Amino acid sequence: MTPARLELFETHRPQLLCTAFRIVGSDSDAEDVVQEAWIRYERADPREIRNPGAWLTTVTTRLCLDLLRGRREVPRQPADLVPVGDERDPGAVAALADEVTDALVVVVRELTPPQRVALVLHEVFGMSFGEVAAVLDTTTGSARKLASRARDRLRRRAPEPPQEQPGRTREVVEAFLRAAQDGDTDALAEVLDPDVVRTADPQALAPGGPQFLRGARTVIEETRTLRSSARQARVATVGGRPVIVVESNGAVRSVLVVHVGGGRVVRYDVVADPRRLALLESGQVFAEGVRS
Repeated sequence: MTPARLELFETHRPQLLCTAFRIVGSDSDAEDVVQEAWIRYERADPREIRNPGAWLTTVTTRLCLDLLRGRREVPRQPADLVPVGDERDPGAVAALADEVTDALVVVVRELTPPQRVALVLHEVFGMSFGEVAAVLDTTTGSARKLASRARDRLRRRAPEPPQEQPGRTREVVEAFLRAAQDGDTDALAEVLDPDVVRTADPQALAPGGPQFLRGARTVIEETRTLRSSARQARVATVGGRPVIVVESNGAVRSVLVVHVGGGRVVRYDVVADPRRLALLESGQVFAEGVRS
């Protein structure tokens, strides 16, 4: 294996980790999938790979499919799917709308693995149905139907979320940003829900950083370490809802898509993957993270 080939793979690793995590819902599983993709890439004949990025995305996604199908063969309980707080009802974590719109990706029995992949690739990463079809080895029409059926199931299953007044939502988001900029632990504790969830693209994290965090204490610890980045952030609006934009040298580095409930931040997703950022900036992805 040439150093150049390893370097090329490493340039794609964050995107592959992001894709795998959004599909399988676990940092460790995503790492395992990407490692297996590397092994297959290492063994492949380079003359047969015209587009390494597309080849690696296809291999990674198909490995995720294999993993999801394997999970479906063994009945899983809600508590097995996502880490939860000791006193939190596991059933409350399984709201399908939250899992998909915030990319808290868990394996939901109502979605088949192909539906899951079609939904994530098209809605979260903006891949065309032609690209999704190539990954799933199906037709464009079938890929479109898979995503449509997944959306329909999501909407039927999803409970109606509590509605916050737009002005109040912005106040909470601004309070969250101020507390992060000041490194104010007490203020962060006030504005964050005790069971707050943070997901993030690998591009926004230090190498090996977890894409999934749960609990105010853990999120506060991370937020305090990111105080310098917070000072470069501002509140903006995407899809009519407030988000936090982090900039560097005039360029957008990441966007925090924040969800507020009960006057507190209940979850947020740090979008830093270039493809997802492009969708946000073009207005194709709304604050919930899924296109209508």
